[in-house]
Amino acid sequence: MNTAIQQTRLIPSPYYYDPQEGVYITIRTIDPVIAKELLSGQTKNRKISKATVQKYKEFMKLGQWVLNGEPLIFGGGKLIDGQHRLTACVESGKSFRAVWIELDEEGVFKTLNQGKRRNGSDVLSVFGHANSTNVFSSLCILARIDKLGELGYQGFGNAGRLPIPNHEVEDYVSKYPHLDVSIRKCDAWYRQFRLKKGPLAALHYLLRRSEAHRVPMGEESDDLKSDAFMASLCLGMNLEKGNPILPLRNSLLRQMSANEKISPHYIIRGGILSYNAWITGQKSNVCRVGRITKIPEIVKAHG
Repeated sequence: MNTAIQQTRLIPSPYYYDPQEGVYITIRTIDPVIAKELLSGQTKNRKISKATVQKYKEFMKLGQWVLNGEPLIFGGGKLIDGQHRLTACVESGKSFRAVWIELDEEGVFKTLNQGKRRNGSDVLSVFGHANSTNVFSSLCILARIDKLGELGYQGFGNAGRLPIPNHEVEDYVSKYPHLDVSIRKCDAWYRQFRLKKGPLAALHYLLRRSEAHRVPMGEESDDLKSDAFMASLCLGMNLEKGNPILPLRNSLLRQMSANEKISPHYIIRGGILSYNAWITGQKSNVCRVGRITKIPEIVKAHG
């Protein structure tokens, strides 16, 4: 335990009050009635984010909301931080416990939330995962595909990923064993083919998973079709005319040279369509990904 923290801990008290600093701190249980009263008494605050309220509400309904040190803050008798939690409390009908801070000055509102918020990548990094940014990116893409079976064709933001709450990130990682192998391999391919690593690793993982009946996940083999496909796509290996990988590679190269944003949908749907054609021996000189959001089933490799 941090020595400085130990030294500042005094005799247990239900509250802290410093009249000179104008600070009062305690911990309270907030029920929906209290939350509604607090919200009705505020005079100004940020515009409510419905998505944030919905996320908090789901946590509260599931009993997953914990006392984590994030405070409700009041300045000059007015609520200045906590309206989303209070709104979620009202809408969920569930009570929650929170640190309660009262400050004399209302003007401190403008100093709040200026630091970088933690995201899933930060959580993975704290738990010792290498390449945590790429792991989290590919994880959100894979989770959306497995849950919804689709990616938005414009595919940026939540249309191309499943928002995974920080407290569920480790559980999601356990659902995708050996994802680190795909991350590592795509990191090497990226040096030659500058597609975003998250979608690229997600594509490789999906293809690799589809042939786990031949070679168990985590085992290496010279006969992995997923590795051969990705090497051809990223390195341009063995791409004779009519090979369905070639038009996808050329299309991606054109978009990259034009500095266009390439969506996860285009990479993954296009990759699977090309893989399916390649694995079944079809010939093609065109790449048609289209706007269909459904991610196709992957043809299983044999032999």
